[in-house]
Amino acid sequence: MRSLNHDTVYASSYHEATKHSEISLRTSAHYLDWANKPSQFKIYEHLSSISLPRNFPSPEAEPLGAVSGRFHHEKSYNLGLLELGELLYYSAGLTRKYRFGNEVHYMRAASATGALYPIELYVVAGGIAGLEAGVYHFDPLGFQLSPLRKGDYRAELAAVSNDSIALAPATIAFTSLAWKNAWKYEARSYRHWFWDGGVIAANLITLSASMGSPTRIVQGFVDQTVNELLGLQDEEEATICLSPVGLEGDRSTDRQLKKIDPILPKVQPLAGEETKYAGIWEAHRASLLQSKEEVDDWAKASLETSNLQRTAYPKITLPPPMIDATRPRGLGEVILQRGSTRRFARSPITFPQLSTILRTSTGPIPRDYLPENENLIETYFIANAIEGLTPGSYFYRGEQKSLEELKRGELRQMSAYLCLGQPLFGDASVVFFLMTRLREVLGALGNRGYRAAQLEGGIVAGKIYLSAYALGLGASGSTFYDDAVTEFFSPHAKEKSTMIAVGLGVPAYKARSGRVLPQFA
Repeated sequence: MRSLNHDTVYASSYHEATKHSEISLRTSAHYLDWANKPSQFKIYEHLSSISLPRNFPSPEAEPLGAVSGRFHHEKSYNLGLLELGELLYYSAGLTRKYRFGNEVHYMRAASATGALYPIELYVVAGGIAGLEAGVYHFDPLGFQLSPLRKGDYRAELAAVSNDSIALAPATIAFTSLAWKNAWKYEARSYRHWFWDGGVIAANLITLSASMGSPTRIVQGFVDQTVNELLGLQDEEEATICLSPVGLEGDRSTDRQLKKIDPILPKVQPLAGEETKYAGIWEAHRASLLQSKEEVDDWAKASLETSNLQRTAYPKITLPPPMIDATRPRGLGEVILQRGSTRRFARSPITFPQLSTILRTSTGPIPRDYLPENENLIETYFIANAIEGLTPGSYFYRGEQKSLEELKRGELRQMSAYLCLGQPLFGDASVVFFLMTRLREVLGALGNRGYRAAQLEGGIVAGKIYLSAYALGLGASGSTFYDDAVTEFFSPHAKEKSTMIAVGLGVPAYKARSGRVLPQFA
């Protein structure tokens, strides 16, 4: 198959076709078919399982320091089955259980749009004490691993992705089950693959750093080979990123690469009927990488950015962060407390709190592409109630740790309107709009750059969640009117595209904390 990655009309066309506007929402005939709602879990039939230890400790690292990436360990962590269970649980485990009528619903350690949880995690293991080398699927309901392949496939995975994967005792693969989100969000749900994957990745990055088992997000890989390794059904589920854990591990013994024979284990249907949206798969196919050479070239790309341009907007220096002045709670407690806030109190947060959240959430992301100082995401926000900051709209200039004041005034109605008219985002103290220079990103990274920008948006959103809850605040993600957001923040944001929005503020209620559930399949 010829690579279409640099024919960026595909990503551009998909983005334009799936924009929200008042007209598009009012004229949509889509409705939710509750009888056909997808299952909460991917369930294999006739596969054995390996229970993960449930006696893992709660991560005690100072949460804001962990989110900001201040933890640096010279030696790799001795990753065993207990530590793997801890990583998987606090990234994507079940934390809350609700009953609606006769149906039981579960919430997880990281947020998901519509609480539909389309992201599946797989483990390619070869150097974990207490776990045989193999390829496994993580089942959060039973808190167990289902073996898909026996043997060490780290070298085979590294041969079609990033060389560091051969050194890691395990690599966690993120996939998306397309129908889970498409049931509600239709063709636009392709964006949600990366938003929902990104917030899980934010947890994993933060946890790994705090545990001394560093990771990075790998988006350069030969898609077809990785999907075949995991036994994914074509045009139903696809890999979105890889995360090797413990990059300082021993190199696997040099040997001839094994052939990856096809497998297709039997899986229970997600729903009675699934609708495939052609636009999703057309955009996704156009972003596939076909060879290791193409993967390596993609990872070497550099972004031509004009982010350091001089502007005439008033500058405001951020106050110092509150890294060492937070509540005495560990990272694990913060993750269990996290949940999407459903009512904000319209009370103000402080300028130092805002500064802390901006600084901790927007730092470098460990990844396999672009230099560390090049970020795809630029942060705009509407300040509704910040003690010490005039209400209005702002741009965060991260390299200078300062704000540019774009507009002054009461903008609660506008922040609600831009988030599809939802009152929640008018009540929020601040609403972030995470934007990117999409044309420049696609020019440098091709159609796959669309995946990268959306995933980075999700990672930053996930870090905002963690930072907010570490400070005793609340947060909630949102979709938005695409062109209206760009127009509102223009001329500063001219030709920029929003990836995701996040509202933040003081909750109007005391939420019940999650807990490590005694799950039973």
